[in-house]
Amino acid sequence: MAARLPTVMTGGVGPTGLRAARAARGLSQADAAGELAALGRATGTPVAAATSLKTLLSRWENGHALPEPHYRSLLAELYGRTPTDLGIAGPQEAEGTAPAPARLRAALAAAAAVNDTGVELWWEQLTVAGRLDDELGVAGAGELVRALVEQLDETLTHTLVTARRADVATVLAGAAALAGAQELDRGRPDQAWRRYDRARTAAREAGLSEAVAVAGQAAVLVDVGEPGAAVELLDRAGPATSDPAQVRLDAARAVARAEAGDAAAARGAIAAAGRRLQRTPVDVVAPRGGPVVELADLHRWHGRTLVALGDTAAIEPLEQALAAAPRSARHRATVHADLALALAADRPTDAAEHARRARELALRIGSAQVSARLATLGGRS
Repeated sequence: MAARLPTVMTGGVGPTGLRAARAARGLSQADAAGELAALGRATGTPVAAATSLKTLLSRWENGHALPEPHYRSLLAELYGRTPTDLGIAGPQEAEGTAPAPARLRAALAAAAAVNDTGVELWWEQLTVAGRLDDELGVAGAGELVRALVEQLDETLTHTLVTARRADVATVLAGAAALAGAQELDRGRPDQAWRRYDRARTAAREAGLSEAVAVAGQAAVLVDVGEPGAAVELLDRAGPATSDPAQVRLDAARAVARAEAGDAAAARGAIAAAGRRLQRTPVDVVAPRGGPVVELADLHRWHGRTLVALGDTAAIEPLEQALAAAPRSARHRATVHADLALALAADRPTDAAEHARRARELALRIGSAQVSARLATLGGRS
């Protein structure tokens, strides 16, 4: 059903911070309208067509109208800022805002009220969000993860007791890293970087390994065409404190080195990851919030490294990654895409089938990143 154009409010609406937020991301109004439309589809929020959204954006940015509530939420999500920051908070929101001292006291009291039960409930929410993400990606779990990150971040900011801060930070590290992966799926590397950076600082406060967040930031740098910077970031990270964390860093280093054209270093890094994973006892239980690495993950990273090097030997580890026990839709979409790239030259029919499956999964989970990667196939699939 076609989305209904919103009823806009005119008169008394001053210029907003929307234009500045858009400029900060380097977007034209047409670009922002397209991203807003895509975000609406990904979250199941009814929005106007992109052409109509461009007109609405112009009115909102010029202060001629106030976005309706669902548009305010989408704009906040798009730019990573609150409606108040953007200058588009509704009249009731503005009128109901308590004085600053009262707001701070309320936030401190809410944070102080968090007990062990509250932290466990957040863990349960993160577990559910992770399962939803496995099946539906950002399209099905994006809003849940965003809300959880915001709640945890707000609570941590106002928590005074050191031990409780560590508890909250542990959950936040996992939630923010998941949010980073989702933003990368959406094709929003700037937002992904911020989410992974928050995951790093939270992990640091919780005394956890930063490996997942660092590897995520390295993936962002590779995604925007800066593999050399990714290598530098990973090298500065130093050795990890656990085998799974070191495997994750070695695998990220292998992909970054391959994308930078350093074949010898890339092969050495992925081989080191394999050796370390092989000697890691299978009965070791990862600490809560710590990275979990399985053989299928290593096969996927190995294949990705060889694809970047243009080595058709990538096919074997990628097929092993695909044959593993049920994995997330993101995992399968990525592997299908890499297989399409690896097979394109010698087995174009098989490559086309893998590309088709990757696109289907990308559409299901809202992954613009996988779709963009397949675009390099051109007319070959």
